[in-house]
Amino acid sequence: MRVRIKEIRKRKGMSQEELAGLIDLSRPYLAQIESGARNLTAKKQEMIAAALEVDPVELVDFSAPDQDDEKMLLMAFRSLNPEQRKAWLGWAQVALGSDSQDQDA
Repeated sequence: MRVRIKEIRKRKGMSQEELAGLIDLSRPYLAQIESGARNLTAKKQEMIAAALEVDPVELVDFSAPDQDDEKMLLMAFRSLNPEQRKAWLGWAQVALGSDSQDQDA
């Protein structure tokens, strides 16, 4: 899951300071929500969406992996031996739609 508040706020030409003032939060607190350091509660999601004049579901991209998933994948990759890493990277290239010939060009 990825929070899209910063992206939408910037698209609307609004600063963190302006948005924070509209929803009665401190700018540092809002920055932490935008960066994922603080959780976005349903209540805050509704307040922010109203201030940005968007539907609350637009503030979150549920298709994006969360940081815990990314950390787990990195830890798993680091635990592999060199041959396993090479195989994993080969699979990743296939998943991304590229092959080793593309990289050599």
